[in-house]
Amino acid sequence: MAVLICEDCGSRFVEDAYPPRRLICFKCHLKGIRLGFRHGKEDFHGPTIRERQQKIVREAEAKGITAVPASEYGF
Repeated sequence: MAVLICEDCGSRFVEDAYPPRRLICFKCHLKGIRLGFRHGKEDFHGPTIRERQQKIVREAEAKGITAVPASEYGF
């Protein structure tokens, strides 16, 4: 165990081994993590996967195509 000093805030923290994230405490490490929307905000707040699936099937039926969800094939 080692007592280390954070490079960002100067606080002391204890670690069992040398941290792989430089000499920064976990609090400062969390400040650097960006929790953004991977596929865009509209995708996160938009229609669900089931709603999209139903829309695709409806549009295909309107065009005369027999669309079947992949879940019915065991995917």
